[in-house]
Amino acid sequence: MQIKVSSEPLEMLAYDSLAFGVFSDERPPRGYCGLADWRLNGMVSKLIAEGRITGAFMEKVLICSDHRIPSPKILLVGLGESTQLTYEKLYTAGYTISQTLGGMECVDFAFDIPGSGRCNLEVPKMAVTMVSGIFDAGNMKQGDGKLASDMIVLSDRNFFDEIILGMHEFKISVKNKIAIDIVSQQA
Repeated sequence: MQIKVSSEPLEMLAYDSLAFGVFSDERPPRGYCGLADWRLNGMVSKLIAEGRITGAFMEKVLICSDHRIPSPKILLVGLGESTQLTYEKLYTAGYTISQTLGGMECVDFAFDIPGSGRCNLEVPKMAVTMVSGIFDAGNMKQGDGKLASDMIVLSDRNFFDEIILGMHEFKISVKNKIAIDIVSQQA
């Protein structure tokens, strides 16, 4: 398995799906979700204003990118208030992303570590926790125990090194379960 940490811009992300966290108290959304909102001409903000997206914990909303981003589907997962973000919520979000996209038979997806640098949590541990949730969901495992897909973790340039550190910590934590190569790609 390979974990790719990337700071590529949204217009370069050609995966089957993207998954972003959305907070109930961030208007407009920030991070990669905010970038997607901007590229989609404020679609996410409009859905928030209409009350169709609240950002409540574990809310799931699937939207179409309408060819404004190469990835056709965007899964938004609610995380509640940004000030109430915990490692447990990040784990649950990762697990939910993997389960939801796996149920849609989507294994080619990229995701961000929501709230990086905007909450009181340590970014490397946030990355380990989120990736652990995705890994533990089991949808990425094939019958022989190998993962069906590589992981693509999106990172703002400001937190790139911290995300890489988290991925090395994750690699150590699963060393007896699977071999992992970590690849970094800064735009």
